Amino acid sequence: MDFWDDVQFANLTPDEVATIKALEKKLGDDIRLVAVRSKAVLYVLEAKMAPNQWLRVDRAYPRIEKLKAYFSQYEAAKESKAALKRFLINNRLNLRKRPIRIRQIVDTEAGN
Repeated sequence: MDFWDDVQFANLTPDEVATIKALEKKLGDDIRLVAVRSKAVLYVLEAKMAPNQWLRVDRAYPRIEKLKAYFSQYEAAKESKAALKRFLINNRLNLRKRPIRIRQIVDTEAGN
């Protein structure tokens, strides 16, 4: 999965296009900005820190490098959760093992 799997091109108003063009002018002739919008549904891996308190796994386990918290596909989130649980069981970093969940985030403004 790459960056383009997580985004879609944004539909911009003429005022928003003008704002982007003004920014491009300030940045220089060799810079072009692309407007994208997150897809309507994302999945986030979260670790339980306390009762009713959940935190993104990349923040809950900052010692694990390149740990990704957001996914555009449920199956990718599920595979990542399983891999993280295996890592925590077998780790030698003495990381605390916490319950992990997959939470679906729905963008209510998508498609506008």
